[in-house]
Amino acid sequence: MMNARKLMLGVAVSAIAFGASGMAQAQEADTSGQGLAEIVVTAQKRETKLETTPATINVVGGEQLANMGVVEIKGLAANVPGFTMHESPGGLSGVSLRGVGTSAGSQVFEQSVGLFVDGIYHPRARQYRDALFDVERVEVVKGSQGVLFGKNTSVGAVSVISRGPGEQTGGYVQGQIEANYGSYAFEGAVDFVASDTFKLRIAGLYDKQKGYIENVSKTRDEPSGDRHVIRAVAEWDPSDTISVRAKSQFSKLDFLGNNFEFIANQNVAGLQALGVVDGGLANYVKYEDAGTAGIINDIQKSQDHALEVNIDLGGDYTLTSATGYSKFDFVNGFDSDSTPTVFLFSQFNEGFDQFSQEVRLTSPAGRPIEFIVGAFYLNSETNYNYYTYYNGFPVLGGLYGTVRQDFNQKENTFAGFGQATWHIADDVQFLLGGRLTTDKKNADFQKFLVDDLGRPAGLVALVGNGPFHAVSVRDTTFDFSGTLSYNPTESSTLYISAGQGNKGSGFVNQAALAAPFPSTFLVPVERVRTVEAGVKGRFLDGRAYVSLAAYHLDIKDYQDSFYNSTARAFQVRSLDAKSTGIEAEGQFQLARGLTAYGNFAWNPSAKLDNGERMQRSPRFTSTLGMRFNVPLSDDVKLSGFGQYLHSSTMLHQPASAPGDNTSHPYDLVSARVELEYVPLGLSFFINGQNLTKDVYRTFSFGSPVGLGQVGALNEPRTIVFGLRKTF
Repeated sequence: MMNARKLMLGVAVSAIAFGASGMAQAQEADTSGQGLAEIVVTAQKRETKLETTPATINVVGGEQLANMGVVEIKGLAANVPGFTMHESPGGLSGVSLRGVGTSAGSQVFEQSVGLFVDGIYHPRARQYRDALFDVERVEVVKGSQGVLFGKNTSVGAVSVISRGPGEQTGGYVQGQIEANYGSYAFEGAVDFVASDTFKLRIAGLYDKQKGYIENVSKTRDEPSGDRHVIRAVAEWDPSDTISVRAKSQFSKLDFLGNNFEFIANQNVAGLQALGVVDGGLANYVKYEDAGTAGIINDIQKSQDHALEVNIDLGGDYTLTSATGYSKFDFVNGFDSDSTPTVFLFSQFNEGFDQFSQEVRLTSPAGRPIEFIVGAFYLNSETNYNYYTYYNGFPVLGGLYGTVRQDFNQKENTFAGFGQATWHIADDVQFLLGGRLTTDKKNADFQKFLVDDLGRPAGLVALVGNGPFHAVSVRDTTFDFSGTLSYNPTESSTLYISAGQGNKGSGFVNQAALAAPFPSTFLVPVERVRTVEAGVKGRFLDGRAYVSLAAYHLDIKDYQDSFYNSTARAFQVRSLDAKSTGIEAEGQFQLARGLTAYGNFAWNPSAKLDNGERMQRSPRFTSTLGMRFNVPLSDDVKLSGFGQYLHSSTMLHQPASAPGDNTSHPYDLVSARVELEYVPLGLSFFINGQNLTKDVYRTFSFGSPVGLGQVGALNEPRTIVFGLRKTF
């Protein structure tokens, strides 16, 4: 159990409103001295005030993300209590909320925490890797969100809203360089206002990473590479009753090497015999070379398009059409033995494309009964293959050859949904909603020997050419939610809610070494029932914001997966589970231009029914910080923040997996100072992350060659210097 002092500290922090590092920029200290500004969210598919929306919603503003140097969704950990994310050797993301999420053990599983970008569903783990830049805000909505968000939001949803064009022509350019490793980045955006009815924003990013892990065997720093992103957002009002918003984005991620190395329980002598000179004992140093087996890399090309059309039908009724198309291809090469000796090399390849269409009708706000009804359609295709190269792999006297595993999936989804809010009284509301979904997936798998390297014994006997294995599944599910809320004041709410969300059936896309196809190919639907009670609001004449919630999740057939280094295989299982805890966030305007903030999450019970603690579920996390924005003169402003983040230990593999797979506790300190010369719109900033140089594991698993734990460490201290010009 968590130390009682930490719990008391967390409650005290919430009570005095030292909250919410996850608040949007607009809710930072108002320099007029009039308190915190209101935040408007769209988590309920209509604009509502954050403090009176009866749900736990953590909002991170785009400027706040930029100031903290966040470039991917994994950077939300400091801003969103109860949020964790890791990346596997295959570059796949495992995202959890409140201790529950989907492991990257099976690459084609969808997520329990759904990702939505500009209203469009993004189901694949790789899509969490897309860049977070030039965004308006990120809304993290917790609890079962199956009614309005839809597919695979059994424990919550992450909604990213790109920044749209401004009201006048202008923009910004920014350049920055990291002092310790030499990484640098350029980004910018420009708004074109063509007329009263049409405006356009074009934004771009180039990010060059130099790497912070020394690979002695390759005489290079890893991971190194670059990222390119170009985005256009257009807004068009062809008439008084029609508004259109369109977005197109193209991006490429191209990295060499990775940040995985031997980190724990090393067989020092055994590793040294394989060329790992230091025995795997040094942090941020690795000895790894795949030779001619392949390239250790991570490449992804993506495109993402969204079109939203709103039609005013009269009487304040609105018909909305949301059309989306997304596509990506990625290749990831990984030296699975993590040594200079080429025993085992893996290459993961995936191609994915998806089309979705949603239509919904929204009633006017302010009526005794408000409602939203709609329909949804999705069509997607996934083509995945996985190559494994064996060169004397130490099993059965040594295995040689190349094995390929192919997986293909086609999916069609239809859903109808509706939600109504009954205003029982001026300050009492009851919300009820439901969603009926039918989801059909056709999947096939085949495993076969590509090349025996002239050694017909061993792999041929183990693998041969496996049979073609095909399965179709149709899930018909019903999600629901009900919420009763009361507004003690115009800027606060008390609520209690209950709901159910579903995560669709999934397929296992990898077979064990000696198996012709996965022993468990189809994994059943995951169902989560959530009960939550909370209080939130702005208090003390608007100078304070507090949100406090208690929750319980009851999960049936949780889709759990992990790597078992003893079996040398990914294992997938369906188990019931439960998660219970408390979360809080808030902030307090101490004085004009000075705001204290913080959050905490306490998750004492996140357990599978077999008694194991769930992966990626620390018992306690907290953030404390201070933001300032002070005019030094009429022309010069000084701004920035200082922040402290603590996390208790968590598991990266379940307790039943061999070895030490824990992250261990960590404490991170970060800060930023920015000086702006207002007449020129010119800013100079210094941003420091992990200033105390704390070291902890962001991912861990047992080595396939049986010599200890392989894992990734967090980034060391970074100091970024930058210039920004607005025009």
